[in-house]
Amino acid sequence: MKVRDSGNKLIIFGIVAVIVLSIYAIRLAMANKKPDVSKMTDDEIAIYLNEKIDEMEKEKLSELGERDRMEHYVAEFISSIEKEDYESAYEMLYGDFKTNYFPTLENFKEYVSTKFPKFIAIEHTNIERNGDTYVLWTNFSDSLGSKDSSVEMKFVIKEYDLNDFKMSFSVIL
Repeated sequence: MKVRDSGNKLIIFGIVAVIVLSIYAIRLAMANKKPDVSKMTDDEIAIYLNEKIDEMEKEKLSELGERDRMEHYVAEFISSIEKEDYESAYEMLYGDFKTNYFPTLENFKEYVSTKFPKFIAIEHTNIERNGDTYVLWTNFSDSLGSKDSSVEMKFVIKEYDLNDFKMSFSVIL
């Protein structure tokens, strides 16, 4: 009787293993399947492209060290300001920081237009880490202006995940 029981157990184990492997293979095939863009609406295409861009960005960031990632986030913030995409730059800021210094997007736009040069050159001078929060020291200057236009500014960046961060900066009064 024992020989027959162990044979049944082997058969059941084999069947379970085949089912599990089949499910895994189906999921893998579905994950690698490219959607038919011709059947998608414009909104679905935009969502799909944004997801792909985000995946590529995360992959690129995963290859960078901590300092390079923080410098990338600051550069992304500055780039948004230079392109006058103030909404994107504003969304990168901590909620409490916005509440305390820039309660509205209009307040932020006004500040940036008066305190930041139109074309910004950045020099990163130091970085410190405290858990998942980083302080990045930078020197800003007008890339088209004089060498004396440099201003030191600190950025505090909290990274939740790759390409998922919030920041604040030292406000120039």
